[in-house]
Amino acid sequence: MHTLVDHGTRLAGLRDWIAGQGLDGVILTSADAFQNEDAPEHDRDIAWLTGFTGTLAHALVMAEGAVFLVDGRYGIQATQQVDGADWTFGHIHDAPLGDWLRDRAAARNIGYDPMRWSVAQMERLRDKAGTATLTPCDDPFDAIWSDRPAMPQAPLRAMPEAEAGRSAGDKLQWVAQALDGLGAGVWVETRPDNIAWLFNMRGGDVAMNPLPLSFAAITAEGAAHWFIDPFKCKDIRPEGVILHPIEVFIPWLKDQTVACAFDPAFTPDAVEQALGESRHAKGLVTIEKALKTRAELDGFRRAHLDDAVAMAHFGHWLSEVMRGEDRPDESAAAAQLESFRARSDAYQEPSFVTIAATGGNAAMCHYHPPAQGSARLSRDAVFLCDSGGQYAGGTTDVTRTYAFAPVGDEVRRIATAVLRGFIALSRAQFPDGTMPHQIDALARAPLWDMGLDYDHGTGHNVGHNLLVHEHPHRIGQKPNPFPLRSGHVLTLEPGFYEADVWGIRVENQVEVVARDAGFIGFDPMTLVPIDLGLYDLDALDAGERGWIDSYHARVREAVAPLLSGAVRDWLIAATAPLDQRAPQLSESR
Repeated sequence: MHTLVDHGTRLAGLRDWIAGQGLDGVILTSADAFQNEDAPEHDRDIAWLTGFTGTLAHALVMAEGAVFLVDGRYGIQATQQVDGADWTFGHIHDAPLGDWLRDRAAARNIGYDPMRWSVAQMERLRDKAGTATLTPCDDPFDAIWSDRPAMPQAPLRAMPEAEAGRSAGDKLQWVAQALDGLGAGVWVETRPDNIAWLFNMRGGDVAMNPLPLSFAAITAEGAAHWFIDPFKCKDIRPEGVILHPIEVFIPWLKDQTVACAFDPAFTPDAVEQALGESRHAKGLVTIEKALKTRAELDGFRRAHLDDAVAMAHFGHWLSEVMRGEDRPDESAAAAQLESFRARSDAYQEPSFVTIAATGGNAAMCHYHPPAQGSARLSRDAVFLCDSGGQYAGGTTDVTRTYAFAPVGDEVRRIATAVLRGFIALSRAQFPDGTMPHQIDALARAPLWDMGLDYDHGTGHNVGHNLLVHEHPHRIGQKPNPFPLRSGHVLTLEPGFYEADVWGIRVENQVEVVARDAGFIGFDPMTLVPIDLGLYDLDALDAGERGWIDSYHARVREAVAPLLSGAVRDWLIAATAPLDQRAPQLSESR
């Protein structure tokens, strides 16, 4: 009750600020000035205002009402964390913010922080907002959030060229050459993961995201300007890069007399406002970064071997502890998995907060168990664990859903459809250059046959010791105009969720590889057994059964030599060919 009262007071404070600015309302986004999905505590103002802890939300606050929008991953979570007495809930894609502006803010003056909204977002909002006027304004939370955390100052560290596969100088020269084709004299880069990649540097400003929060500009002559807190560079700085305090970024842009190019999808609207002449080039650095070098791919493979060892220990631990009476809660299970990963010398930190969810909690796609009072694992409930690690050589992301006892017929039927969709996409081959959205239906078709679906994407790029959710590729229903090529690294992760009851997701990280005659397909990087207790294996066809056996043979061959004793025995049993497995726990309860 105290929390709800506190958040109501904060909302009232925001409304007082809006009135004092002569505005009728303000729009808010969970993204920071760098368009990060996971923002530092300084910029988690929507969480401070509402209590919502997810990574994607938009909001419209006016004197007479407030609207809170999230996507399908967070629909349940938002209604549990945000006070419905103060907020109207909506879907960020089905009924986007522009529609609410058109309908709720007609002829009103609505403020927005131009450092928090991208150029492309503001173009769409102005197009959809009807008679609402969108006016740049200061950050309201500077005024109303009295104990706002300071911006982080984590030190830089180098990504060795042997791990990166390309020198920073080579990358900067590539940018300079690209500028000639754009008719521009400066490339403006505002995504910290792109900057980290360009300079072969990593940081630690946001937990689990090894980034230095900063801005950069590269000239057609190859000169690189880095706008960054100087404290971060006190022990290391990239050779040949000109350092500037981060606060002079916008003034520096205002002084430019040549055309400046940038990616409108991620560049703050304030950048375009500051420039005299600009060019839009969607995805220039992002696309180049997504195509991994041989060294990066080798690093990913080493990371996945380390991860596979940790996940084998975790799978064995689960099988043992769930036989007893002293069963762990979700938080303890997540901590146990973290301890197994930490045994690797190459391990740095998680790549995101572990989603360890039992029963109805598994229906929340991005559920995070509280440290105190999380649900205890039960033999009668499925357990979904989505986790990953940041390793020196790469980033991992894997989901497995476990059954500790026979499940009901309906759960087994739906789970089997999810597995069949996962296998279909894993086995698929398609022409080189296929767009990611063109293959999304392969994963959904078995669920669609049952009149079911899931409200999230089917896969995403993964960064090289960078963001676990990397751009630009997204396998999903929304169009994604970035062709798939050999050398991309993505996840495949279909699922199903029944609110307050259960959820399932199966996820592997994969490399896009060349096939014959101009075709490409997926090669698994994740080497973790699929718990088969959820599924009706007799419903699978010969090709699907063959894929499972082939995948498990690969896991067994790669990982078993790295294990010993009971854990090795567990892995060998968990990857046994289907016709050699013990009788399935498939009877209805």
